[in-house]
Amino acid sequence: MDRPTIALKLAGTPGNDRLLGSGRNEDIYGDAGDDWIQGNGGSDYIDGGPGFDTVAFAGAASLYAVQTRGGVTTVQELGTGAVSWMVNIDRLAFDGGSLDLGAPAFSPQRYVASHPDLIKAFGLDSASAAWHYAQLGFAEGRSFDAFNGLDYIAGADDLIAAFGANAGQGYGHYIAHGFAEGRDPGAFNGLTYIASYDDLIDALGADREAGAAHYITYGAGEGRARGDFNGLEYIASHADLIGAFGADYDRGVAHFIANGRAEGRSRDDFDSVAYLSKYADLQAAFGTDYDAATSHYITNGYAEGRSDDLLG
Repeated sequence: MDRPTIALKLAGTPGNDRLLGSGRNEDIYGDAGDDWIQGNGGSDYIDGGPGFDTVAFAGAASLYAVQTRGGVTTVQELGTGAVSWMVNIDRLAFDGGSLDLGAPAFSPQRYVASHPDLIKAFGLDSASAAWHYAQLGFAEGRSFDAFNGLDYIAGADDLIAAFGANAGQGYGHYIAHGFAEGRDPGAFNGLTYIASYDDLIDALGADREAGAAHYITYGAGEGRARGDFNGLEYIASHADLIGAFGADYDRGVAHFIANGRAEGRSRDDFDSVAYLSKYADLQAAFGTDYDAATSHYITNGYAEGRSDDLLG
């Protein structure tokens, strides 16, 4: 199904708004606050924004087909075939009843930033991005939150100065500029940063967003490094974690923060340099990519009886 063409735009305020559409196809943004929105017919794209937001439809619920895919809800008027699609909406109101959606928060720009092909296809067009996810992306199994806006900002000093801890600005910058500039969205990892400092482990726990926000707001100014903890080397250092997590970097880091440090586990007994230098076939396969070598040990080398012991 082709996306309906949007004719008009309507935006709310940071307060509690009552927004009424014209009956044409509209792009409606509620902004913050607890908003009540009614498109009054047509095919509308609606983003409630922060707060508890309700979209109202004329007539009984039986006149509509409602479907939620991930964070995008579509409502089709059965009589006309008109389809509205919406994100960050908490409740649908009909004559004589309502439906609480329970859908996760959805940022169309975060979805786009998570997929290079969508950056090229949609840019900053949020309505098209949300439509794509509802019609195709959900069925394709695409992630809508793989890109981390705060991590992206924390990885570059100029972005910290420009945007502070505003994840949405990170999404937009990467789509509009950062992707074309070849910027690395994975240059910073909030969990890695936390795991590198005992005081942050105590204060923040395994909260990746909080880690990135701390670095942006405080850590960079304090002269802290972005973090040297290596989740793969931590996993490779402990046989039980190899069995439990495989080569899942983030799960390794989160385990150290939540459990490993308190258990007295070593951060990095595994020596990836020694492991790579010991085996000619790994040198041919991985060159000097020590993370790839560590991942090999976790997924294959440990079971094969390989080790990082140069004398063994």
